[in-house]
Amino acid sequence: MKMFKLREGKKFNMGEGDTRRILSPEEGVKNLTLNYAKFQARQEFVQHVHKHSEDVIVVLKGRGEIKVEGKNYPIEEGDVIYVPPGEKHGTIAGDQDMILFSCQAPPDPELYGR
Repeated sequence: MKMFKLREGKKFNMGEGDTRRILSPEEGVKNLTLNYAKFQARQEFVQHVHKHSEDVIVVLKGRGEIKVEGKNYPIEEGDVIYVPPGEKHGTIAGDQDMILFSCQAPPDPELYGR
């Protein structure tokens, strides 16, 4: 067993906001990744694609939008979003702060193989 602290996650840049890798191959995790993201109002997590990874996004706080393949969908606290491999996606906070967790499986070699 290992324990991790959100505040000790490795920061990474995917647009605006505080984005951190909590679990990834760097920590010895082989089959998934877990990221934490906190956005201030109107901040954006840029659109991107995981060619070989499924992505699950959990909205812990706030509301905003997820942009998938160029179309925006409303999201709010308590929503769980599944994004299949190959689908371009990103999130945008609404008028208040938004906090998310995202989990990819398997780890995207283009993001975590560096």
